[in-house]
Amino acid sequence: MSNRLRIVRVIVTIVLTLFIGVTLVGAFAEEPLGFRDGGTTYPTPPEISTVHDDMTFVLALAAGFSITDAHTLRIWDQLTDSEILTGTRVYSNGLGGAFPPVPDADVICAGKIHSANIWPRWQDMTISTSVTSRFGPYSPYFHFPHISGSRAPVEIGALHDWAWGLTNTLVAYEAYAWGKPGMLNSTVLQATCRYTQTTSITTAIPAGSLPAFATYLHSLADGYSHRDCIATMDGLGMPWATHTTPEIDGSYPACDYHPRTPQSDDVHGREFFTYTDSIRTEEALRHVYQELAARSRAREGVYVPLDLSTPISGAQTLSETISVFVHTWDFTQADQRRAYADALVAKLATIPRTPQYRVWLPVALKS
Repeated sequence: MSNRLRIVRVIVTIVLTLFIGVTLVGAFAEEPLGFRDGGTTYPTPPEISTVHDDMTFVLALAAGFSITDAHTLRIWDQLTDSEILTGTRVYSNGLGGAFPPVPDADVICAGKIHSANIWPRWQDMTISTSVTSRFGPYSPYFHFPHISGSRAPVEIGALHDWAWGLTNTLVAYEAYAWGKPGMLNSTVLQATCRYTQTTSITTAIPAGSLPAFATYLHSLADGYSHRDCIATMDGLGMPWATHTTPEIDGSYPACDYHPRTPQSDDVHGREFFTYTDSIRTEEALRHVYQELAARSRAREGVYVPLDLSTPISGAQTLSETISVFVHTWDFTQADQRRAYADALVAKLATIPRTPQYRVWLPVALKS
């Protein structure tokens, strides 16, 4: 083999490795912004999502949560992707988490080549016990959930019930994939053997708690972000949805994504600015606000949630501010989105709010 041919093969191998290093990631891609805590912005990595972090904080305040609870909601929403965030303290959703034993591929994949482990990507997890990790066996459950259709009740519906404390057990599914050795068979779509099984997730996040509710909000928003990709994978008969790498998998536009090189016009970059895909972001944020308002009224809210028609910034209503946040700046302009969210927080602090009063049943019966 000539030296030139050897060099070409090495280059091809490196390029393919970069492309397939991460093929299944969370929705609303992380933006070039550091995590903020206690008035300090901490350096990247990790990066955060202005949808899951900054705007969740704005919407939580508008829904009537205290500043402390609004911070809890945005931090735990972001942790669903990040696994760990370091600020005034270390925040992690991995404490007390655990995974069941990996199924026996020799049994499950009998008759198929399955020498290469394709999914999960244990080596890419930041916290080995974070059940929401984008690289673990529960990744498609938390980051590619069905929010409509026949599978919605056992996916986003189960998360909803756990988040509200209607059940103490979070029943989900695990996802595994194996394949042939070699670069071209190292994506979920190219796997020779894929397998799912139902399980109960082991986590120290208490059912019904604000961290649980924030985790649910993250998955709900991701369901909108990945909605078209999920439909594409369902059409292909895939047992779960995944991003695709065109150079390896072929092109499936709703799923094609290179997480190591995010672009303003890729599948997640188009979720901002004036692209048609940005409508999903608006829909996600409105649904998130609907859920926050319901939770505020029922439980932790200090103030009555604002109506979406309430003027927030000048004549702009709360509903219109969501549109401005989504459609004014492209993916690379995260600083502007963050500054706008900060301005909304300042505006919310000046709006007269109606306190929520709750009469507990035992008290009412005594009176």
